[in-house]
Amino acid sequence: MTSSTDEQPDTQAARPFSLARADEAIGIVCLIIIVGAILWGVVSRYVFPQPAAWTYEVAVIAFTYLVFFGAVAGVRLRSHAAIDVVTAFLPERFQAVVDWFNYGLLALLFALMAGLFAWAAVIGHAAHSTALDLPRSIVYAPLAVASLGMLVQHLVVERPWVRPARTHHTDSVI
Repeated sequence: MTSSTDEQPDTQAARPFSLARADEAIGIVCLIIIVGAILWGVVSRYVFPQPAAWTYEVAVIAFTYLVFFGAVAGVRLRSHAAIDVVTAFLPERFQAVVDWFNYGLLALLFALMAGLFAWAAVIGHAAHSTALDLPRSIVYAPLAVASLGMLVQHLVVERPWVRPARTHHTDSVI
């Protein structure tokens, strides 16, 4: 018999295809595109008389998307590196100040990135890529969306007003 205190399954594991994990799905699609484009580029270079010129461009664009949407997932999952060697030795009050400063600074950075990539998409729409003749807005607009996603995830996930219990590990400092 189960009780209400039994562990509930992880909601992300229970729903593998949710909008909350769209960043991961985009990353997977981009990785498949990268592998396919590079593979086709190699095959076309050695099998056909005229190699496919578009494969490099597709792979670079997909890799850029992979990096940025992977960063969205990294912010959401809190998997980016946190180096607190110096702040771990500060008094609790100063640690809170540093946490709030970092929170605001990262929010500003993500907002600035989103704005600058959106601006680059607007002004770069008239410029076209070399091989596929795609407008540059196709490159920059998703990066603005990913930066906005990083901002939203940062605002939702990071909580400097909640102070975790910190322990001092002086024996692990190199």
